[in-house]
Amino acid sequence: MDDNQIIDLLEGEFTHIIYKSENYMVSRFKTQDSTITVTGPAFDFERNEKYILPGTYVDHPRYGFQFSMLTVEKYISSQKDEIVSFLAGKSFPGIGKKAALKIYDHFGSETLKILKEDPQRIFEVDLNDKQIASLVEGFEAMSDPEKETMLYLVSNGFNNVEAQKIFNRFKLATKEVGEDNPFRYYNEIYGISFDKVRNFARTIDFEDKENKYREAYLLYLMNESTFNSGDTFLYYDRLLNMLDYYGGMDNIEEILERCIEKHYIYRDKDRLYLYEDRMDEEFIAGYIRQFSSTLKCDDIDIEEGIQMSENEFGISYHPKQKEAIRAFFENDISIIVGGPGTGKTTIVKAMSSIFKEVFPFSNLIVVAPTGRAAKRINEICSVESKTIHSLLRWNKEDNSFVFNIDNPIMYDALIIDEFSMVDNNLFASLLKACSRVKKICIIGDNDQLPSIRPGNVLNDLIDSQAIPVSKLEFNYRQNEDNEIVRLAYAIRNNDVDLGEFNRDIHFYDIERDRFDLIGLIKEDINEGYGLDEIQILAPMYKGEWGIDNLNLQLQSSFNPPSFDKNEKRSGKVCFRENDKILQLKNRPSDDVYNGDIGILEEIDDKEKCLMVNYTGTYVFYQYEELSDIALAYALSVHKSQGSEYQVVYFIFNRGNLHMLNRNLIYTAISRAKKKLVLIGDQLLLKEGLSRQMKKRNTTLKEILKNEY
Repeated sequence: MDDNQIIDLLEGEFTHIIYKSENYMVSRFKTQDSTITVTGPAFDFERNEKYILPGTYVDHPRYGFQFSMLTVEKYISSQKDEIVSFLAGKSFPGIGKKAALKIYDHFGSETLKILKEDPQRIFEVDLNDKQIASLVEGFEAMSDPEKETMLYLVSNGFNNVEAQKIFNRFKLATKEVGEDNPFRYYNEIYGISFDKVRNFARTIDFEDKENKYREAYLLYLMNESTFNSGDTFLYYDRLLNMLDYYGGMDNIEEILERCIEKHYIYRDKDRLYLYEDRMDEEFIAGYIRQFSSTLKCDDIDIEEGIQMSENEFGISYHPKQKEAIRAFFENDISIIVGGPGTGKTTIVKAMSSIFKEVFPFSNLIVVAPTGRAAKRINEICSVESKTIHSLLRWNKEDNSFVFNIDNPIMYDALIIDEFSMVDNNLFASLLKACSRVKKICIIGDNDQLPSIRPGNVLNDLIDSQAIPVSKLEFNYRQNEDNEIVRLAYAIRNNDVDLGEFNRDIHFYDIERDRFDLIGLIKEDINEGYGLDEIQILAPMYKGEWGIDNLNLQLQSSFNPPSFDKNEKRSGKVCFRENDKILQLKNRPSDDVYNGDIGILEEIDDKEKCLMVNYTGTYVFYQYEELSDIALAYALSVHKSQGSEYQVVYFIFNRGNLHMLNRNLIYTAISRAKKKLVLIGDQLLLKEGLSRQMKKRNTTLKEILKNEY
């Protein structure tokens, strides 16, 4: 592949200049995925404004991954997308995006106001009778208070999803709240765009406008900081530095005090938390301290159960595995940690089997953060298993759970698998619904990547010494021939010699070796592996060896265009029947979750929808919902967590250097079961293995130990 083949549009927000001369400049832009260095002609960018930059991604031998812009287009913020999306939404059956664009082109930014006041004006647009009837009826029904409120929000720049979230929070007081302090939409609701609220606030006058803006801006900076770092707090000096960088804030102490009084921010000496983050830490610690159970059993029952499981499953458990099984039955809460090949899933199978025998009138469930992990447990262990979101019945409209502190789940025992992926907020939400639970076991690999959202829960719980921990070792009797397991073990012990591996692990130098990625994958297929058993992983989305470009290359080779395959383009991606598809968001109503992988079986242009098969679960996506899915031939390492594949290709280069660390590499290689192909630079890999992820700033461990 050649860099010159990749022409792209970078959409991002200008942050600052690194270097500028009369004709040339180097600057930094914040995109949806990351922050990137941009080079090209000199231009007077405005800080915090968005631009569209045509150009190419390059991997500079000295300065790393960059974007070389050719020219500049100012991003013109308008309500067009929101208005078109609203018209093509559920309120107006039969109106697709094409008709919605035609309507917007006729009436412009005043479209909704005009049609709300006089629906009959839709006859000015060349539409068919059914479409006109749908629009007239829809706008005439806007006198309904909820629909009128939704119209108010969409007219002011919010999309359908955001408008629904705002209405769910404030109900019929939505407009009144917005006119008093529109920043409450951002301050009090998860998932609302700060920029959209700020743009709306600029169009209206309300009391104490400047200070209300500053409150929201303070929260915005803290949200950005904690999300990007995974920390649950930031130090006061760090906040001041951030504010200084963006122009300062004169009355910071006054604004901070206002945020504390409103329970937006929690302050503990020089540490500042988003209020909910601190409350999550305190709830987790309080729950663990007070947890006690009446679900006890005799030692002899445990030993007989272990013997029974060994006979039933034809397994001879390692002493460490037996110790972990005993710990589950002997303790109210226990933790089991171990890497690949240590038999964590085998232990779950034994624990659930013994539990049924010892407690025949009690029930147990296994939960995991991803759908694939939950399904794997169900298939291997024949035990009830769900995602955490499914168990708690998550409502994506307002980010709430049906099962909570007032409505607990009705289970006696809970096993939580793949726990390294669980963040503070999700764990707190789970525990809030566990007032009736009598036994909990946490299972994970503490060397894997931590959760995406703030927290370092697994390691905090281990380090607190508040819960008994069983540490599994690699069982060489079962894995002596598996080089991938041996490599994982070597990484955990900081003792890696890549020269020891030459059978299950293959290495190609991305710069020096001549190899054909497509050809290598075809060889795997010829050896009997299905494309669904082969997974390509990479650290980044952009660039020649980035996930986006790899997906296009792999789709072109393994699912090329054909007269008998329907297609649907969405942005830069063309979805095609028989594509490998990744679910990007939790969708509990359809029982599919972030990270699930399926096959696109049908594109119906008449009904304007796609049908994806997730291993027997069929999900339909309207054309306006295509942002919920992506191609899955290549994935990020984070998206692969909780999954295993027969064959894994892990691709990295110097442009990924800032992302390469021991946890990410370990997580990537431990996704492979039979074959691992490393495509990169051995020196770069060794450099990455020597780098630990920055330790997250959290206080769960300290609260549990009564040290803070």
